Parts: sequence; C-alpha cells; structure tokens
Amino acid sequence: MELVYREDYMRWLAAFREKPLIKVLTGLRRVGKSTCLKMFADTLLKEGVEPRQIVSLNFEELELEALREAGALYAFLKAQLIPGKTVYFFLDEIQRVDRFEEVLDSLYVKPGVDLYVTGSNARLFSSEIATLLTGRYVELNVLPFSFREAWGVLGPGTDAQKLMAYFTFGALPETFSFPPGSAPQRQYVESVYNTILGKDVLKRNQASGRLLVDALLRYMIGNIGQLTSPKRIADRLSANGIKICANTVQSYLSILCDCFFLYKADRFDVVGGDHLKLINKYYLTDFAFKQHLLGNPVVEIQQLLENTIYLELRRRNYKVATGKVKDKEVDFVVQSDAGEMKYVQVAVTVASEEKLRQELTPLTLIRDNHPKFLITMDSLFTPDHAGIKTINIFDFLLGKTEF
Repeated sequence: MELVYREDYMRWLAAFREKPLIKVLTGLRRVGKSTCLKMFADTLLKEGVEPRQIVSLNFEELELEALREAGALYAFLKAQLIPGKTVYFFLDEIQRVDRFEEVLDSLYVKPGVDLYVTGSNARLFSSEIATLLTGRYVELNVLPFSFREAWGVLGPGTDAQKLMAYFTFGALPETFSFPPGSAPQRQYVESVYNTILGKDVLKRNQASGRLLVDALLRYMIGNIGQLTSPKRIADRLSANGIKICANTVQSYLSILCDCFFLYKADRFDVVGGDHLKLINKYYLTDFAFKQHLLGNPVVEIQQLLENTIYLELRRRNYKVATGKVKDKEVDFVVQSDAGEMKYVQVAVTVASEEKLRQELTPLTLIRDNHPKFLITMDSLFTPDHAGIKTINIFDFLLGKTEF
C-alpha cells in the first residue's frame, strides 16, 4: 500500500516544533502514531537536520528492555545531547518505561531538547503526566484514517461505495495492505483486537473475563450513538443472561475509553449550559471492530454516519458533546479551541418534509446565534433553512465545503 501522508498531524507537529512543550501523541494501538513520528522525522531530515540529531526509540521492542527503567533511560538520552544543536527525541509507547514521567520531566528542562512521545493509554497522560507537567505538554489524539485520507486507497468506486467500504472494513492503516474482506485482513483485525484486550483491558481487571468484555462491546457497538448509562447497559445485558453490575460496566467503559477503543460524548444542556453526567453516548474508534464482533448488517447507517461525523469533528480539534434542548436532542455541540460554538445534526436523508422538520426542530429551539448545520447524504437539498446550513456528507468529509 502506498504510504498515506497524514497532512493534518504533520501540520500540528510542525506548529509545535522546538516549542518548549512536550508533544504527546495518544491513540488506540495501530492507528499510526509511530508512523506519524517517522513521517515527521523524515521531514526534519529533508529540511537539513542531521541524522545524529534524531533519536527514535520504540519501547515495544525487546531490544530496549534494558532502557525501560527510568535511570537507565535518562542516562542514555542525556548522552545523546549535542552542544549547540537541537536533538529531537521520539519516544514511542513511553508507558512501557517504569517511572517514565520522571524521565520526561527531567529531560524536558535540558537545553537543546525537543521531545515527542506516544502512548496507547489515556489514563497515563490525563492523570500522571498532567499532575507533573501541567502547562508543559500538548496532546495530539491520533485516529485511524479519515475518509479523506482513506479515499485514495479504498479502490475504484463512487463516493457512496467508498463510504460503505469505509463503514465495512474500517480505517486502521495496516488493513489497507490486505484485500478488502480477505481472510488475512480479518486475521489482522482479530490480532489487533486481541492485543488491545490483552495489553490494555483485561490485564487491568482480571476479575472479569474475556467473554464479559466481548459481550459488553457487542452491545456498545450495536448501540452506537444511543443515550445510555452503566445501569441501563447492565440491565440490558443481565436480561440477556449476562450477569453484570453497573459498577463493573462503568469500570470497563472507563478502561475502553482510556485505551481509545471507545470515545464518550458527554451530554450538554444547551439552555442551561451544564454537562449532564449520568447519561452519555459512546462511539467506536474504528469500524473494523464492528465487522469483527458483529458482522455488517447489524448497525444502522444512521449510527455509522453519526459515528463518522463525531470522529471527524474530533480530528478537526473540536471538543464534542451531544446536546439537549428542552425535550429534543442535538446530535453534536462542538466547541473550537477559541471557544466558538457550533451545532450539528446528522441524517441519512431529509428528503421528506416530515424528516426535515424532525431534524430542524432541535436546532430551531436554540435561541443563540452560533452556527447551525445539518449534514446529510442527500445530493439535492435546500442549502439554507432560516440560517441553518445544509451540507452534503461527502463535501464535509472530503473538505470540499466550509464548516
């Protein structure tokens, strides 16, 4: 497969190059964090940085076992410094290093250091590093290929056919090395799934077994984008013969979000301005796991569209919540780093008057002046409904329209 240049992530890394901040790349295993670092290192070399100024270590490799101890690693890294020059440190899967936070904290303050690290577990960065390095790091959450990134490697077909392939086989970068739907591709996805569960999920909660986690994930994937709570999930699973309590569900949901298998969207009261903590929506990081656990026909297109838009909004660095306005639901309330708010509804079609009214009503109930959007698969539509802008999903995902 031709290497897909991840332009948005390269732009982010370039923006923070040699800034006095630790650059932290997080994300699910096998989404391409290591490749992003390699791409950026290649860019540095093309711009004249000397090879000796780039130090790349992947702590998943057994050869580096001796450097997984904080003191040994710090001594090794300090020895790579070059007086008068910047050294770029790329430290991959840093969570494998014992007391890694202390290494980062100590290395960070040395002159001539530009530090980049990756990790597959959000809790490491949201708690441990945040406690020690408040204000001294920035985080880039890496996701599987966007539809725009995958478009060129999805093979021939219309945009709609490519989107269905995207829904079916997912967008983990390495899956595109195999024929779509082939046994090797399925085996690769299964191996990634087993690795995530074995290294990031089950090992942190040995009291529950693999069958329980599989059942929970089947339920969550079959109910993508549905408002839910740990108690509601526990009740549904228990009714189907899988005995589990709400606290156990909450524990596993936290772990699955921490390792980026799922993303949780908090619910936001648009009128009151408060986040509602008890009921949330969950979205899947990659559809390959839907295929692996459920097969194709189970999840509705509406759910897949909503999941895709959620991830795309996150890729564009928006904070994303789901919205409540009176007794209606707004699919997404998004906020930029600058604080700009937008509201988004997603629908497969609004061709009928009834469906159009259903989708527009929650947006019309919002009385502020923030931009409002309706995203649909329709190719024929009225582009503006009293200030609510309608966008075709392919134009949105492929970056062909302003948002």
